[in-house]
Amino acid sequence: MNDASHKSLGISSRQEQIIALVRERGFATLDLMAEKFGVSQQTVRRDVIQLAKQNLLQRHYGGAGLPAGIDGKSYSKRSIQNAEEKAAIGKAVAADIPNGSSLFIDIGTTTEAVVEALLGHKELKIITNHIRIVSTLCENTDFEIILSGGLVRNRDWAVTGESSVEFLREFRVGYGIFGAGSITDDGQLLDYDYRDAQTSRAARDISRCKIVVMDHSKFNADAMMPFAKISEIDRLYTGKTPPEPIKNSIEKAGTSLVIAEK
Repeated sequence: MNDASHKSLGISSRQEQIIALVRERGFATLDLMAEKFGVSQQTVRRDVIQLAKQNLLQRHYGGAGLPAGIDGKSYSKRSIQNAEEKAAIGKAVAADIPNGSSLFIDIGTTTEAVVEALLGHKELKIITNHIRIVSTLCENTDFEIILSGGLVRNRDWAVTGESSVEFLREFRVGYGIFGAGSITDDGQLLDYDYRDAQTSRAARDISRCKIVVMDHSKFNADAMMPFAKISEIDRLYTGKTPPEPIKNSIEKAGTSLVIAEK
């Protein structure tokens, strides 16, 4: 965006940088933006309000994300980030899923790695809110596949919104496999988008065995929408040993920690 565009849209240089930050991350907190740009939270909040009115950002509690249909950090770039670690996580999870199981599989590049590792299984019944997962499964398996209804988010083919939440509440599954934007020192599991967090909470409630998968970049990342406490999760699979405070929270909760080897 050049200076002429700034003037025509009434966007300052700082506001352009805010848009760039949110596009890179998918979500940014007011705290992060205020610290990064050296201004108060009130100033950042005013910027976000103005940008939201122009549909350049979407306001969320405590931060801002991208409007529906606006691409953020390339999904393909996220899928190749820590790809070997994600593949190892996927294989570790798949080894613990029996043939004939029923599963909910969440959106995300690490859950996609789980799906790839499940392709050799038999007679699985899978519910998902991710069109990419449906595509992979339809092309390679004869599993029974159910796609939740709702709003399709362009940038990652996720199905979100209240319709998706209500749809999921009609089911019960043996395993729920969830991605996460972050795990904190005190064992909070967080996402970047409140709609994704809502969907994950609904799917958590219908799953007997609850599994979270995440690569090491998610340790204390800056997501802020809670969908579970680690004590509500049965197993957490990751590729590297978490920092000591996170590890202690996992152990205190009685959640099984699986470190997948590459």
